[in-house]
Amino acid sequence: MKNKSLADVTEAQTLVKILAVCVVLLIAVIALFAYTLWWSSPQNNEHEQMTSGLEIVDIEISEPTPSILTDKFIAIGLGESVTLNITVKNTGENITSGADYCVGLDVITKDGGKYWSLPPPQYVGIDLGPGGTSRHTFAATNNRELPFRGSFDLQGYVRLVSTGEELSRSEIVTVEVRYPN
Repeated sequence: MKNKSLADVTEAQTLVKILAVCVVLLIAVIALFAYTLWWSSPQNNEHEQMTSGLEIVDIEISEPTPSILTDKFIAIGLGESVTLNITVKNTGENITSGADYCVGLDVITKDGGKYWSLPPPQYVGIDLGPGGTSRHTFAATNNRELPFRGSFDLQGYVRLVSTGEELSRSEIVTVEVRYPN
């Protein structure tokens, strides 16, 4: 039998230590990967659950009565108002808390906001289960003090109250303001 030198014994011990460190690192990487997958899954992502599913499914003009040809266009006189109904639906699978969301109306035409008095956003107000709907009415008034002739685009939105993150926008409704004769 051959005698092993001190160098052979130390080399074998070093090899075992390196192999042990590699196994520990491999286990740590696998654990980190599994942990990341678990936290990114939909049932463990609270923010994803909280913001999913709420959409504007309809925006319609209720006053004055829109044209028969298109329900997304109306012509009004200077200083008159337009009443819009916005319908929000929970298209997701979770119950949404109504106090977490607000519905509002925006003028999306550049610099058009100064020509309108818009109502403040409204809370959804009720908890919506899957398929549940909520209807909101807004009256936007054209400012008589700033005469303007032309058209404006109005659009409804749903936002998360806590962050202001916009979740959904409606179709565009065009309002034409006629200049007085």
